[in-house]
Amino acid sequence: MMSFTHPRAIDAVNELKYELQRLYADSSKHSAYQNIPEFVSAELGYTESIDEGWRGDRPRLSFLTECRTPAAGETWLDFGANTGFFALSLAHRFPQTSFLAVEANPNHARFIERVAHYFQMRNVEVIQRAVGLRELPMLPRSDFMLHLNVLHHAGHDFDRELVPERSGFAEYARSYLACLREITSAMLFQVGSNWGGDRNQPLVDVRADAEKLATFEAWLGDSGWTTREIAYAHRREDGRIEYNRLGRQASGQPGESVDSWAFLDQFPGEFYRRPLFLCDGAATKSAECKRSQG
Repeated sequence: MMSFTHPRAIDAVNELKYELQRLYADSSKHSAYQNIPEFVSAELGYTESIDEGWRGDRPRLSFLTECRTPAAGETWLDFGANTGFFALSLAHRFPQTSFLAVEANPNHARFIERVAHYFQMRNVEVIQRAVGLRELPMLPRSDFMLHLNVLHHAGHDFDRELVPERSGFAEYARSYLACLREITSAMLFQVGSNWGGDRNQPLVDVRADAEKLATFEAWLGDSGWTTREIAYAHRREDGRIEYNRLGRQASGQPGESVDSWAFLDQFPGEFYRRPLFLCDGAATKSAECKRSQG
């Protein structure tokens, strides 16, 4: 990178900022969604406004790095990477770890590539393709996967032929989660409660938090995953949002109702009512995954 005081450097930065803004503003369903990584904003003076009272990425990133630090030589996979907040933020902080960003949207994939190229991040690779249940075994093996808020879009954004109706989603989800164990042994997982993001088609009622927790944890358990941690969003007294392990501010055990879910009522919408699951799973070929592959 050239010094910002050099006229050519200033032109290059302005050109990059314009390109990133254009790619970020892609008019697809999942555009204008993620935060811009802090190191990008600090150096380029480029950011995007996200209503973090409704949804945000930084609290989940903080929780993740508290629980699982990327190690030198490991490969991490960010599935449905969008514009790469997680993959880029982690890759910049942990240069000895390799990061794969899987993203179907070509503009979002290009966004990640342009940032990685400018900052000379040789530990970032982008796989620009749609990956459904049948394509999962084609992905490279990873030591850890981020699978955040992708699965509930099955039947809408991908695999329409495999899950054409909401009634078949639970069976599909179990097969899908079983197949994930073939390509990673640990993951941070989150899924929405509305099928395809459509509030008129709930998989579990948005405010049925105990049922939601039990349902999602059962899908994971039935698919061979062991849940190590469950976390929920909390708003601190200073207004900041953070993810706390279940039991720190809400009593109860995983799969059981807590004393009160009122701590979630302070958040608008559904996003912050989605639990985070930190999971381990032995990488074996399951019968369910075999059937799904035909």
